[in-house]
Amino acid sequence: MDATDQFELFHPPRAADRLRALRIGKFTTSPAAANKSSPTPIEEAASADMPKAASEAAGEAAPAPPAVAAAGLGLDDYRALRKQLWEEGAFEPRLGFYACKQLLVAALLALSVGVLWSESDSTAQLVLAAVLLALALQQAAFLGHDTLHNGVLSRRGISAARDLLGQLNAGAVLGISSTMWLNEHNAHHAYTLRPHQDPQFTYFPLWLQSAKEIGCWMAELPKEGVSRRLAWRGVKLLVRVQHITFLPIVLAIGRYNFLAISWVYAVRARAWRDMLAMGAHLLWFGAFVALLLPTNSQRLQFVVLHYSLVGILHVQLLVSHLCTEQFTAAEEKSLGLFQFQLLTTRNISSEWWSHWFHGGLELQIEHHLFPQLPRHQLRAIAPRVRAIADRAGVPYKEMPFLTAVRICLEDLSVLAKLLNGVDCA
Repeated sequence: MDATDQFELFHPPRAADRLRALRIGKFTTSPAAANKSSPTPIEEAASADMPKAASEAAGEAAPAPPAVAAAGLGLDDYRALRKQLWEEGAFEPRLGFYACKQLLVAALLALSVGVLWSESDSTAQLVLAAVLLALALQQAAFLGHDTLHNGVLSRRGISAARDLLGQLNAGAVLGISSTMWLNEHNAHHAYTLRPHQDPQFTYFPLWLQSAKEIGCWMAELPKEGVSRRLAWRGVKLLVRVQHITFLPIVLAIGRYNFLAISWVYAVRARAWRDMLAMGAHLLWFGAFVALLLPTNSQRLQFVVLHYSLVGILHVQLLVSHLCTEQFTAAEEKSLGLFQFQLLTTRNISSEWWSHWFHGGLELQIEHHLFPQLPRHQLRAIAPRVRAIADRAGVPYKEMPFLTAVRICLEDLSVLAKLLNGVDCA
């Protein structure tokens, strides 16, 4: 599979120039040979025929997925735009913009401390401090995201500074493993929503996002016998209520889960810098709760409320992609990067006064097409991306945040009904 466009997502043009000196040959294949290539086991599972009951349920409940369109719609125009943006210097960040964002994080942290430091001792005070601290962590997450995408610092000689700033915001402030996030997130950008392979959108057995995942899910079950049937029954029970449990799980559990998997990853990978930064997070957060809140009851209330508010960030991350289309590697190749990214991504419409709250996630289409582009450039290029989509006839999905949440819940409900008609035999 040609990964040229995926390579250029993450690298400046000069990286390709360096690779030319290392070239030892040119890979060629005939159309006949290409057609004989064997699919991977996951591709086989994702493209396997559904059982008859599932097919009937799909016909009644699930919207028909669009056929894979003509190869490469909009791809040439997208590549031309990418070249133009590099020539225009659009990938150079404005340090003043990001300095203000970093100051915002510091100000929110200071305000949350100040609210609890005051003499009064009220529920409103506790709630306000939890909100301010959650906003601080949300904004730090956006900064960590942009930094690790090379969107904050100039590109030459930045590795150490980038890692330090990433560890500060992602590790010390937010409390997650920046190494884990970077590895998973780059894979997510390269093959967004590929069934059972996108590490940031694989939720077996909690949430079924597409009928294409059913075959992949079955491959995870015990091979035969009673244990297979019991496991499948458990999966169906979870998915049957996925549209009901989605928001409660994300808001109430998402934060704890992210912290836990970060530590598991960092320990297994021996990512010492990650552990140092995450340890710093635990120290300051523990001191914050222990020193600024007088009773254990208030401390518990604060942690539960604060972590639930941070869960809003997880909802923001999910609705940019959840319940859009999913494609196998072969289908991605047919679509081309531009069309593939637009079909698996949605933008969130927002007003000037709420841009800061979404942190660039509202322009997810532009971000997925140009991951290294600084946040302050995304809105400026959006009309050019939309123009390419319009000319190519590729849907450009944009909707309000609450509408996106509603659509996700409706699709999860439809998929729950679909899975209910599937037998594991």
